[in-house]
Amino acid sequence: MPDSQTNTPDPAPPRLFLRVAHGPDRGKGWELDPDTQYTLGRSRRCLLRLTDLTVSAVHARLSAERGVWYLADRESSHGTRLNNQRILAPRPLFDRDRIRLGNTVLEFREYEFLTDAELAEIDRGVDHIG
Repeated sequence: MPDSQTNTPDPAPPRLFLRVAHGPDRGKGWELDPDTQYTLGRSRRCLLRLTDLTVSAVHARLSAERGVWYLADRESSHGTRLNNQRILAPRPLFDRDRIRLGNTVLEFREYEFLTDAELAEIDRGVDHIG
């Protein structure tokens, strides 16, 4: 939504890459579109589906608002942790933040901070969703 006083558009959210760093889906990754709201969990309804049995059917949500990515828990059984702290309300994400859902740890990366080697690795294993 544009700023009503200056009539300038909101800044574009950074391009996001989310990768499974630990858990049954280790190595899996996704490039995400800031115009799409993502659900994470085991359910077939989730855009980012995990196989970890300790993850709830619909465990968490990722969304971008006014140039910032946010993580929210979806009333999961075991909670959602951001950098080892349980979240109770939506929290902004920053480069290298670690998200824990059950026994799965995901790493949030913004493309502008990735090295050429990391970009090459992503190109080999990323799913483009959105």
